[in-house]
Amino acid sequence: MSKLDVIKEHLSDNFTNFANFLEIELKSEFSVIDYQGQSFIIVQFQDNTFTIKINGVETVINGFDSSKVFNISNAKIVDFIPIDGKNGLLGFGTSHCDFVFFDENDFCFVEFKLNATSPEERAIRNNRKKAVKQLENTISWFNYKLAKNYAGLNLEAYVCTPASYPRFNSSWQELEISFLEDYGIKLFERNDKTCQ
Repeated sequence: MSKLDVIKEHLSDNFTNFANFLEIELKSEFSVIDYQGQSFIIVQFQDNTFTIKINGVETVINGFDSSKVFNISNAKIVDFIPIDGKNGLLGFGTSHCDFVFFDENDFCFVEFKLNATSPEERAIRNNRKKAVKQLENTISWFNYKLAKNYAGLNLEAYVCTPASYPRFNSSWQELEISFLEDYGIKLFERNDKTCQ
């Protein structure tokens, strides 16, 4: 049995509604967007419109902004689970990250903060801290439900922020080091993942 099959079985055994939320993506490159507080795989985009599946129905939406997506490339088979929001695995309530995805190598937790607009250092720092807290809440819950058994997959966490945020500054590095020490998981501030 592959690691992908093992983790899916483990998730199914520990989250009773897991099958209702799992989506499998076979494209080698695709993007995920946050639309009205919910994460969706973009089925297609063209010019300023994008198509997502809402309750199984392909829906075309205007106002596509390619800077507000998380891009996944070099993928073979990726399993995707929306976490937060009305149609997320954990739903509303305690603040969780937006989605998780996993393949044969990695299990990734992702939080969107792409709508942030304030250029002030304090607002940026607070946004990052809030994003990290949402990741921590989700990881703690998954660790509890899965007894920290991720079928040998490498764990990663992503905070997606606007391009205007300063990268690799001391504020971010402190969060990154603390996260690694507390959870043993690498934390990235980026809006893309290249699969192995």
